[in-house]
Amino acid sequence: MNRTEAGLTLVELLVVIVLIGLIVTVVSKNVIQQGDAAKAELNMVKMSNLKNQLGQYRLKFNAYPGKLDDLLKPNSEIEKSGKLFVPLAAEDDLNDVWGFPFVYKTENDGRSYTLSTLGSDGIEGGDGAKQDVTVRP
Repeated sequence: MNRTEAGLTLVELLVVIVLIGLIVTVVSKNVIQQGDAAKAELNMVKMSNLKNQLGQYRLKFNAYPGKLDDLLKPNSEIEKSGKLFVPLAAEDDLNDVWGFPFVYKTENDGRSYTLSTLGSDGIEGGDGAKQDVTVRP
C-alpha cells in the first residue's frame, strides 16, 4: 500500500511565509514613498497659496508682513492706521503638511521675503520629502 500525503511540509510553509514577507516589505516601502511624494507636492501647493496671501497683504498695506501671524490678525501699526483688516489666512495655513511652521523672513524693509519649509523631518537639509524648499516673491 502506497500512501501519498497531500499538503505542504513545514519547510515549504516557512518558505512561502518568508516570500510573502519579502513581497509585503517591498510593496509597503514603495507605497510609503509615494505617500511622501504626494505630501511634498501638497506642501508646494500650500506654499503657493501662502505666497498669494502674502502678495494680497502687500497690495493692501504696501509691504509684506513682519511675521506670518500678521496674516491672521492686525499688527499694532495697522490698528493705529484704522485700516479695515480682514484675515488673509487661517491658522493651519501657516504650517506645512507635516505640522511644522513655515520659516518666514522679511528682507529689504519688508519689500521682499523668503518662505521656507524644512521638509518632513523639520530640520535643515535632506533629500526627497525631507528636502528643504524656499520660495521668494
